[in-house]
Amino acid sequence: MRRTGILGTGFAAVLVCAAAAPAFAASGAFAHDDTTGKYGYSWNEKNDKAAEEAAVKGCASEKCKVVFKTKSGECGAIATTENGKIWGGAARPKKEAAEKAALDGCQKRTNTSTGQCKMRGSECNK
Repeated sequence: MRRTGILGTGFAAVLVCAAAAPAFAASGAFAHDDTTGKYGYSWNEKNDKAAEEAAVKGCASEKCKVVFKTKSGECGAIATTENGKIWGGAARPKKEAAEKAALDGCQKRTNTSTGQCKMRGSECNK
């Protein structure tokens, strides 16, 4: 009987500690400037706001705007034409799927005069 009490107390302590520990929520974001073609992205940030700020900072243009976000366990990718003005982006559970969808999305928006799309960046959140 005493043994059960010790195990029960130890188990309860583990539950309390687990509940008190903050969960790590990985967030990511992709930013793009349609005028300059610049882009930036972030991953594994502590929250959406931090992810958005990091993506815009990485874009390094006053006109950069967040164009899509990724959540915990999700991958994101961005593809652009050479000048960066036409782009495609995607969020998917697997990196390869996000890259393919980003390239497909970009290519659908191009024509022979605007050129081919290239993968510019992809990352996955924890």
